[in-house]
Amino acid sequence: MFQIKNIKIKNFRNIVDETINIWVNKTVFVWKNGSWKTIVLKAIEKLFNSKEIKEKDFKNIEEVLILESIFNYEWKDYIIRTEAFYDGKKVITRNLELEKDIKKILEKLNIIYIPSDRKINKNKKENWYMKLIDLILENKEQSKDILKKKKSKLESLDLQSGKRKTTLLISLLELYLYSINNTNNDDYNVFLIDQPENFLHPHATKMIDSILQQIWELENTQILYSTHSGELVSNFRKWKYEISDIVFVKNIDGNTVLKSIDNRYGRYNKIMINLIFKNSAIFFSDAVILVEWETEKISVPNIYENINSEKYIKSSNIKLSREDKKNYFNLNYKNISVIDVWGKWALHEWYMFASDLFGKQNVVAVIDRDENYELDYEKIEKSIKKVYHIDSVSEKEFKNYNWIVLDWEFENYYKIESIKKYLTEKINKRKERFWADFDPKVHEMSLKHLDDMLDRLKSAKKISSEYERLFNTYFYKYSKPTIAFNLSIWLSQNNWYDDNLYKIFAEIIEKFDHKKS
Repeated sequence: MFQIKNIKIKNFRNIVDETINIWVNKTVFVWKNGSWKTIVLKAIEKLFNSKEIKEKDFKNIEEVLILESIFNYEWKDYIIRTEAFYDGKKVITRNLELEKDIKKILEKLNIIYIPSDRKINKNKKENWYMKLIDLILENKEQSKDILKKKKSKLESLDLQSGKRKTTLLISLLELYLYSINNTNNDDYNVFLIDQPENFLHPHATKMIDSILQQIWELENTQILYSTHSGELVSNFRKWKYEISDIVFVKNIDGNTVLKSIDNRYGRYNKIMINLIFKNSAIFFSDAVILVEWETEKISVPNIYENINSEKYIKSSNIKLSREDKKNYFNLNYKNISVIDVWGKWALHEWYMFASDLFGKQNVVAVIDRDENYELDYEKIEKSIKKVYHIDSVSEKEFKNYNWIVLDWEFENYYKIESIKKYLTEKINKRKERFWADFDPKVHEMSLKHLDDMLDRLKSAKKISSEYERLFNTYFYKYSKPTIAFNLSIWLSQNNWYDDNLYKIFAEIIEKFDHKKS
């Protein structure tokens, strides 16, 4: 059994000093563009493949560069280490003296680094296509002649098409999987893949995910990859690939910082299940707004898209640049995701998870005040105490800790007269469309029935359920997301939300804004 357990990187490229755990089967590096996820993969390749340390590899040319890893073989730990320094003229490299048994182990180790551009035969040097084919040849005695011919053809091939490069990658990985499943080869193989999803359409991404899953379940095989694909991040498998196996690579003030989520005792297991189905955008965001259900998730971006920036940008921000002012409420520009957590019960867990991931200042949770709020209150209080490590907190202080408690349900912020106007417009359009077969009495009764149902809204205990009943009366089988999608666009464009709601969401952006004068 072979496993790389961790990697220590000091003064390499944009990394000052970081040590990160490498998991048994698979480790995934995520975050947005420009966080230098590839650096970690390159550091591992340089260390284990004894590749040359160059002057450009130093973050600070005046300090020592260190690459070090602990790997495990047959339940025993070993260390491999490279140090480099610049003497003013050239880079001097020192490698940790290895014992004979360690050298024998490393002789069986194959590190296969697959770059994001999938280039072949670059500068006529060693490349990953050739190395992968060599592995297949070692594993598969049969059909060697065919493979050798293919290898000879590849050596003189310069693939330009992304489609051809990716087709070849998928084919070789499938062939490798087949070959290793039919052999007793005792080599140890580590795949370092930069963005497996490059040049792929969605179906092919699922295909390569399936292939990679089968590969990393093999004994003595590890896969490490960086990705921008939610499909390749949230494909969790209990006991095999979990949320703690993800490494978040952040760019903080020009430095690459690595972070993993501590999921000991399974405290984020429910969130992990949720992430399998949706919300993987959270892995690539700078900040999040946590909401209860899809109604808010759909409505909130529409509110921000149509909010009056001149009215709601605070005077403290008048010195923002023209571009920042223009995009002050643009969630995409600020890389803010709205995450629906499937109910109140999950809000406090997501709040703790997201605070752990982003930092507590980059997370806001929005919750309704309804008939169950007393139970919610206890969970909010508990989550704030855990995140901020404090002994007590009062409800009036919740806002200071980025918990926004609405005065009532989200749907209460729809003005009743606006709902009447919206539905009346729809009923009248239906009348115009079906004029020849339209019964005036039915039309009159529809409008009268609408008034009665809107009156019930004023005293409803569960107003969201009343809205669903109301819309299903006039639109056959309208789900809550469908209602939210149609209604929130219309309300936003016609400025029909309650002004207090605009103020609440403007204050949320104020909390996130890091460009104040």
